[in-house]
Parts: sequence; structure tokens; C-alpha cells
Amino acid sequence: MLTRLFPRNKARADQAGFIRRGLAFGVDALIIAILSSIVYTGYSELLARLKREPSPLSATIKTLEEGGSTIWTPEKGLQTGPDKKQDYLEFLKDRLPDKEFQKAGAMTAEEIEKNYQLLLARSRVQPSGQQSTGEKKARLEDGAYKIIKEYLITMLYFVLFFRYGGRTPGKRLFGLRVVDLEGKPRLGWYQSFERAHGYVCSGLFASLGFWQLLWDRHGLTMHDKIADTTVIRQPKPPRPKKEKIKTEQPAE
Repeated sequence: MLTRLFPRNKARADQAGFIRRGLAFGVDALIIAILSSIVYTGYSELLARLKREPSPLSATIKTLEEGGSTIWTPEKGLQTGPDKKQDYLEFLKDRLPDKEFQKAGAMTAEEIEKNYQLLLARSRVQPSGQQSTGEKKARLEDGAYKIIKEYLITMLYFVLFFRYGGRTPGKRLFGLRVVDLEGKPRLGWYQSFERAHGYVCSGLFASLGFWQLLWDRHGLTMHDKIADTTVIRQPKPPRPKKEKIKTEQPAE
């Protein structure tokens, strides 16, 4: 039973195991998330300058000052919580006299909550499906980040590293390398793209394509089969032998 579930047959004798490959991929995923956040920040700053709007960094600082929240995750990058003050002002705009509304605009979110507590209690009951301005903005930012991460950074990252050397930083850290099953010296451009795009297929249905390595008769994942590749353990270079220096004995 165990032989069928974890076959010992491999496409190559030096083929890497599941755990080491998984750890290497985890390191690559973290690097991609960091790079995506940096690129997205630059994109947002440029877009804000073109529209003559406050930069995202200053908006993030302002949100924190107004009582919002900021969190960074590998899946979504830097996420800023809804701007509570802006939401409060939108709700109070038609419910307060002009002078009173201007006075509220100079307050912080906490001060608005304290002074208009009873009135703001109604704002918590919103019609189903209605979203605040902060929530809509967060959804747009989340979508832009996913496009940059999944369709730009991820593809460039894997395609370039597979093409030039077959070793991503994660695989280099764990002594692994992607090779062609037919023995080609290096992967071609289209083959590198096939393997990078194959990660998407392997990630479907609870990442079944990644787990396939455990029971496949040749120890290959779905993206391995798509690109006709596999991952091997990079042999360590032999250590140079130290030559013993012979000391000449003085003649007696």
C-alpha cells in the first residue's frame, strides 16, 4: 500500500524530495511577495502624482493617525483598513448643519465618535451590499496588487531564473536546480514559461498538482510534466585537497 502511495521510482536518481522542494518554493513565494509590494508601491506613487492626489505612503500614515489599520501579508501585500473619519464625514454630511459639519471635519476619528456617538450608531446599519468608500478603495488596491504580483512579477521571476541557470533564490538556498528531462543543457524560453505557468495548474483543487509528486510513478508534479522538467539536488563541488608541504630536514 505504501509503495503505491509513495513510489520509489524516479525520473532521475538525483531527483529532489517533496519537503526540500516545498521549502524552496516557500522562500520564492516570500521573495515574490516582497518584490510585488515594492513594485506596487512605486506604481501607486506614480499614479498618485499623475492624478495629483496624496501619495499612498502619506495616505497610509494619515489612516493610522485617524484610527485605521495597516497590515502586510504575502497574499495581499500592504493593506490599509477603511478610513473611519472619511466614512463618518460622509454619513454626517447631510445630517449636520454646515458650521457643525466643518467643525467635525477638523476632528479626528476618535473625537467624532465621542461627540456624535448616538448619531453614528445609525451608520453601522447599512443596506445589504452597500460598501463604504474605504472598502471600495481597498478592493481596487487589492485587485491592482494581484495583477502586478501574479501576471508581472511572478512570471518574470520564474521565467528568467529557469532560463538562466534553472535556479531560483529559493532553490539555490536548498541546493536544487530545474533541469530538462531529455538532458538539454538549459531550459528554453517557452519551456521556462510552460513551467512557470504550470504552477497555476498545480495550484488548482487544493494544490493537488504539487502533492502529485508523492504518488506519481516518476516522482513528478503537474508542472514538471507540463514543461517536461524535474528538480534535482545540485551536487556539491568537491573540496580541494590540501597539499602537504614537505619540510626539508637540515643535513647532518
